[in-house]
Amino acid sequence: MELTQEAIQKLALLSRLHVADEEIPKLKEKLEHILGHMDELSALDLSDVPPMMHPDSNERPLREDIPRPSLDRDVALANAPKAVEGFYAIPKVIGAA
Repeated sequence: MELTQEAIQKLALLSRLHVADEEIPKLKEKLEHILGHMDELSALDLSDVPPMMHPDSNERPLREDIPRPSLDRDVALANAPKAVEGFYAIPKVIGAA
């Protein structure tokens, strides 16, 4: 694939990258090399290859979700340094001097 200097400058702008004019020929060469590989991949016949959801095919079974009673609020707050109206109280950190 042939890239123009304008296309590279537009890619740099969209990518929010500063590319100096003297860097463009080297960048053009590298991008054409990358796009050449992409063209090779696009040319492959993958019609008989099943799609995969993730490259790691190991299944990770999850434990069964069984409802059970939660921790009592008073027990949860027993070790809290400070509690107010049944909630953890923490020092103010936003706007503190």
